[in-house]
Amino acid sequence: MTGKRSNQQSQQSKSSRRSILRVSGVTLASITGVGIASTGSALADDGVDTDFNPDDRDEVVGFFKDIYDLSEEEQNEYAKDLSKEQKEAICDVYMNADLEITTYSEPVGLQPTDSYTTATETTEATGKVAGQKVYTHKQILTWEYSGTDYKDPSQELEYSLPGPFATFKEKTEDDIDENASSFIATLSAEYAADVAGFERGGEATIVTEGKDTGEHEVLEKDAPTS
Repeated sequence: MTGKRSNQQSQQSKSSRRSILRVSGVTLASITGVGIASTGSALADDGVDTDFNPDDRDEVVGFFKDIYDLSEEEQNEYAKDLSKEQKEAICDVYMNADLEITTYSEPVGLQPTDSYTTATETTEATGKVAGQKVYTHKQILTWEYSGTDYKDPSQELEYSLPGPFATFKEKTEDDIDENASSFIATLSAEYAADVAGFERGGEATIVTEGKDTGEHEVLEKDAPTS
């Protein structure tokens, strides 16, 4: 009898030790999991890193590229988690965007000098960050010309804001200076980057010349800078 009780006690002791090990293993795994989650808290589920170094332009641009295709609501949510220095860095990138100029016109042929032909010339100034569009400032210029004269020059502003945090503030200049055989058209507007309440903006300008021969030339193009 004594031998059987001793054997039973030994088995119970082993069983208890195994139970303790199993419980300890679960506890250890849980603690480890919490530690991992805490370490990766700056990296969102969709791979957006909000812990980028604001002094490293590559990291700032990396954040910009991460959120570019997200919804405006998601972009704004990430912006709320950024520090003042990070927001400033994003605005700096916007204000130093690469400027790309594109011009195109409706094809027209020169008519007899006693009649006028309508010319329409479009000039687009597109700001890009890491190859991605952030804003487009567009001048649509229209006038009539005869080869020896011109009349009724006018211009229209169109813009688009495909980039995160890009905003349009207002048109700041809309002027056409008419001369004898040509005219100068200036069209300016203010744009800004608004990152969760931190804003920085500047003026985009396109200056073009239209002639009585129907010719068109871009004289000046300025990106928003501040």
